[in-house]
Amino acid sequence: MKRWANDIGPNLRKVRLRMGLTQEQFAARLQLKESEMTRQVVANIEARRRRVFEDHIRLIVRVSHCTLDELFFGTPPPTKNNPPGRSKPSRR
Repeated sequence: MKRWANDIGPNLRKVRLRMGLTQEQFAARLQLKESEMTRQVVANIEARRRRVFEDHIRLIVRVSHCTLDELFFGTPPPTKNNPPGRSKPSRR
């Protein structure tokens, strides 16, 4: 990984796979939002070979419906059964 590269690649891959999309399909959704990001760009971001700029990050968040925390840190958004601060749902 290059020193200046944003570290979202592995988390972007998780988000994309959770959506059930291939890199090609994800790139197509980005392109529908006026982006010129291709499958190769998505692949390079996931492999940490490409710098990701702020406007791309905003677009990725908007298209994937994830949070910045999830994209940068891999933290999924809280759910009803797993609110923030609890690592596991309670056993009842």
